[in-house]
Amino acid sequence: MDKTELITITIDSELKAQVEDLIKPMGISIEELINHFFHWCIYDTEKAIAYLKADQEAQAGQA
Repeated sequence: MDKTELITITIDSELKAQVEDLIKPMGISIEELINHFFHWCIYDTEKAIAYLKADQEAQAGQA
């Protein structure tokens, strides 16, 4: 059985506009992007964690 749950996310309007500009050529909405991100985190957990850790370390290195 497929369960659907509603998640509310608050995002800065300027950041949202920037993301929408980036994904517009892909033909997906920001809601679809967020949905894909959650699926990626759930179904490809090892890659998602490795990517997010690497990104976190890169950001810490820039600080």
